[in-house]
Amino acid sequence: MLQSLNLLIIHKPQRFGVLLAFVGVLILTPDTLVIRLSELERWSLMGWRGFLMGLVSLLLWRFFLSQNPSREWRSLATWQGLIVIFAFGVNSATFTLGIVETSATVVLTAVATMPIFAAILSFFMLGERQGMLGWLAILAAMGGVFVVVLDGGNAVGGPDGSVALGASLGVLTALGLAFTFTMSRKYHELGILPAASLGAMICGGIGLYIGDINTITQVPLWPVLTMGMIILPISFTCLNLAPRYTTSAIVSLLMLLEMVIGPFWVWLGVGEQPTIIMISGAAFVALVLAMHILRSQWPSES
Repeated sequence: MLQSLNLLIIHKPQRFGVLLAFVGVLILTPDTLVIRLSELERWSLMGWRGFLMGLVSLLLWRFFLSQNPSREWRSLATWQGLIVIFAFGVNSATFTLGIVETSATVVLTAVATMPIFAAILSFFMLGERQGMLGWLAILAAMGGVFVVVLDGGNAVGGPDGSVALGASLGVLTALGLAFTFTMSRKYHELGILPAASLGAMICGGIGLYIGDINTITQVPLWPVLTMGMIILPISFTCLNLAPRYTTSAIVSLLMLLEMVIGPFWVWLGVGEQPTIIMISGAAFVALVLAMHILRSQWPSES
């Protein structure tokens, strides 16, 4: 098995990157359901998710994935490292706050705009051009997100907070993730895994500081440990490494699977049901972005 993976890395690195991203997304899909089952309020949820994810991710990097620990650690003090720490900390916070605010379908559809930001960032940071069809796809996808958000208040069983706020937080999450993936692609010397880990831990520390002591100490163990020590660190380790082997646009495309599968788990687990209009809008976003990225971004391999 390990020999086959090594051969894949050497001879077909693009496919290895796609495999990493695919595994990461599949592991991530139950995350929203576990959040709902935990029934934690926003600050204790943000605190334990961020702190445990960051701690376990840091340990995974140090003991299994670091190639030159001292060099990677020093890279965190550069402007690139500091920006990634900040960006990952922000998207950790915005996703948690968004998913507590409104329907999972609204937030995950907003997060699915990540390929849009990956395309824009790739243009400015990597010189990749989108063309007229690319920008038309971006506008069409934003239209689909707008449809989902407009009907988000009609979802059954979801939180009764602001749909617009939840969607906005989802878009900020998409921007933060797209930026992290693009930085990972552009700066190979950057210690992306310890940077993301520190960002998550800082986010978690803020949540634990703000939260009420009773809600922080009295938490259901299995959901907290499952998302903080298994789902998040393993999935984002895979996702943060994947852009080293394939494009950030492809990683963003595979993240669309979470938009499709994540609300399905929530629907089955706690009965949070999106409307037909919301499902149609989400499906339209996935279709438009998938067609666009497969057309314009899939790399040719010899």
